[in-house]
Amino acid sequence: MKKPSECCSDVESESCRNNYFEGKRLTSDSFRVEQNYFLERRRLLNRALVGWGVVYGFPISEEPGRLVIEAGLALDKCGHELVQVGRREITFNDVHKFDDPNTPAAQIENAAGAAAWHWETGSSSVDQCWQLSVHYAEKLNGPFKVKDSCSCEHEEWERTCETVYYSLRRIPCGECCADDACGLTCDCATGPCCKDRPDAPARRGGCRCLCDCLTRLDPNPDDCCDLREIDTPCGPLRVDLHHGVPLACVSLVRDPSQQWALGAVTDACGPRRLVKRNDLLFDLIRGCDLTRIDEISWWPSHRGQMTFAWFNDFFGPKSEGQEKYVTNFSVTFSRPVRVTSLGADCFTMAVLSVETEGRWGQVQRVPIVGIDTTKFPPHQGDPAGHVRGCAIVVEVAHPRGNQVDGAKLPMIVAGSTSPRGTGGDVAVPAAIQPTSVSPGPQ
Repeated sequence: MKKPSECCSDVESESCRNNYFEGKRLTSDSFRVEQNYFLERRRLLNRALVGWGVVYGFPISEEPGRLVIEAGLALDKCGHELVQVGRREITFNDVHKFDDPNTPAAQIENAAGAAAWHWETGSSSVDQCWQLSVHYAEKLNGPFKVKDSCSCEHEEWERTCETVYYSLRRIPCGECCADDACGLTCDCATGPCCKDRPDAPARRGGCRCLCDCLTRLDPNPDDCCDLREIDTPCGPLRVDLHHGVPLACVSLVRDPSQQWALGAVTDACGPRRLVKRNDLLFDLIRGCDLTRIDEISWWPSHRGQMTFAWFNDFFGPKSEGQEKYVTNFSVTFSRPVRVTSLGADCFTMAVLSVETEGRWGQVQRVPIVGIDTTKFPPHQGDPAGHVRGCAIVVEVAHPRGNQVDGAKLPMIVAGSTSPRGTGGDVAVPAAIQPTSVSPGPQ
């Protein structure tokens, strides 16, 4: 039988933790084991459960020759927490530079990018796209002289401070806003799920697909322990150059002295991979990112019954020679919607007249010819060319009378609206439930 110590000889060091007992001798190795255990467990949970990307923050603004990056939090593929607690200004000389987008990790140099940076003065490289990324870094602080048992003196450090470092990498411009590949791929099932139950039906869809995906999942990337030392104006840093988190695409320009400098931010969101928190996912499920119809003007009679006089008045006052009417049928939106995305084809209104004999119904469309937004100006802060609502415009031949092709009321009025938005200004298509109109005078 194996001894307990032999059974654990093959256990990874980060899987071991201290067992405390009275009389245990604590050394620096004891505390190092304790610290490594909790660090590695936390990073494993970060990469396996949370994922990697920007959690919040890291807004970027431009100043002549530099970029200003505010506080933020990101997680890299190794599970490191990339925390910047305050404002930081960076220049072209403050970042690690990769000229080749396919530079393998093995060729990353210890120096500040000197060997990886192949710049040709006067070349058209300035027109290329450059990806700004943030990296996990460590800085040793508090030097302390220590003598060992042989009275040999060496230097140790009081603290390890976690910080961040930035890099620039040239990439194809199309990658600045490229979608991430789907990590989940499901195929049609071809056989039973349970081998011990050959008579069980094939289970298609999420269950088997998720099982296969998570079985094959390996959340442990390579080179997570490879921190390269880089000399910076504030002293040496140990940086993980392999697993940066993209923040933005930026341009490079020449400064007045004809030296290269950081230019404009060409895309501050496209390159970012985002960590989706639980509350964010819940808000997405609820459709909080979509523009909604907040109110409809006929709400008091929605899904109920209205009098014919009330229905008739909703089409506006009669006027001789008038070809179109701005009706009182209107909708308001929860957020600004582009005027160009609203038109007559966004709304439909059907009138179903029911015959007294046979109870057959005849459907006719109300002739909607346009929309009117004069009563729905944008709110303060809304972008130009946007409105918060609209009313429908109809031709004169709307159903003011009590007869539709000889059929008598009651009528059923139904409709729908779906602004044909562009660029994210798409309102949620909404079906307006039928409303019954009581008979009016002949």
